[in-house]
Amino acid sequence: MSVMHRIPALFLMVFCHVVVIYHMLERRYGKGKFVLLSCLYAASFVCMGTYMYMMSGITMLLVYLGIAVCLFFFFCIVSKECFPKKSFLFLTYFGLFSIIDNILKLMVTLFLPRLPALPGFYLVNVLRTALLLLMLALYKRYAAPVIQSLADIKKGRWWNLALIALLFYLLQVAVTVLYIANTMSATYLLFLFITISLVMCAVYAVVFSNISYMKKDAEAELIRQNAEHFSSRLSVLQSAEDTNRRLRHDMRHHIDTIAAYAKTGDNAAILSYIGEYGNEISEAAVKQYSVNRTVNSILSVYAGKAEKNGIDFSVRCNAAKELGVREIDLIALLGNLLENALHGCQESGRENKSIEIHIRLQNKRLIVLCNNTCSDDLELADGLPTKKSIGISSILSVCRKYDGNLDYRKENETCSACAVLNL
Repeated sequence: MSVMHRIPALFLMVFCHVVVIYHMLERRYGKGKFVLLSCLYAASFVCMGTYMYMMSGITMLLVYLGIAVCLFFFFCIVSKECFPKKSFLFLTYFGLFSIIDNILKLMVTLFLPRLPALPGFYLVNVLRTALLLLMLALYKRYAAPVIQSLADIKKGRWWNLALIALLFYLLQVAVTVLYIANTMSATYLLFLFITISLVMCAVYAVVFSNISYMKKDAEAELIRQNAEHFSSRLSVLQSAEDTNRRLRHDMRHHIDTIAAYAKTGDNAAILSYIGEYGNEISEAAVKQYSVNRTVNSILSVYAGKAEKNGIDFSVRCNAAKELGVREIDLIALLGNLLENALHGCQESGRENKSIEIHIRLQNKRLIVLCNNTCSDDLELADGLPTKKSIGISSILSVCRKYDGNLDYRKENETCSACAVLNL
């Protein structure tokens, strides 16, 4: 089989790689830049693949390793995931790719022995691409939501998962060497590859089952946060109701006082007294920040917390009455943003502390910007605090659920968090 006849298969292979990477990873760049980088990767892949088909022996093996390293670099460049997570996803995909490739080659050899080399070569490539795309669809449907919901999983855990993927890859590499060396019959090799793939699927099922339980724990934490919010809101409303009840009870005494001033004709005293009474009523009233009940409720709670801690609190909000965002998600987003801002102010150690929050709808996107005073020790990496709490993980989870993003920035003594949801 000539090298030229293999080149279309290389383009099909690199197309499969790019599609899988586009949908598997959390991309660092927009579509335009991703396409540009993909074209550069495709060109290098086809060139290296063509050269590999021209070589044999140790040179061919080295070129194959170079192709694998090139794919891994492409993984790292276009993804914004942490390095151990990239390693886990790459080893899983590359190992799966190799296992499927070897199984299909052995099946063609065993069950279609009379098939010419060129049709057999393309049959393997087409079937492998179809199976990988099918598995990608299953991954997006079942596994991806679980993985994305655990934005705060520690790097050590990702390294453990990457090690599992590496062990399976090395195992199938060892069997591949036996296949190339022709030391075992095709039937035994096929049995080995199928066994490895089944064990790999079983182990991954256990891994993702554990991750699913971790997700449920995270959701339980969100429910706890929501319960705390409603408890705080109830406390605020109860306090306001007690104050209003007291004012209504004292109304008769106020009327008697005003009547006494009126009898003596002391209009100045009447106006002064009414002014003081008006101020007292204004302070007792619950301030309206937004027409959206959930947003207004959250802002009211944290306005009270800020006031108790001597923190200036300002709001600009044009959120609609209905936002198309679940109430539990709004609470997780706004509540955690403001809770982190409150802690940031308290830990800053500065005399003048403030929280500013801007909420607006723009082009079917909900944009929430929260600025707060922060300490000099705050460190950011890839647009997020290096010390990620469960709160930031909850915010990230909501942003990803609505195909949005979260970005933290620090300037002087102010930390800015911008969350965007696509509605």
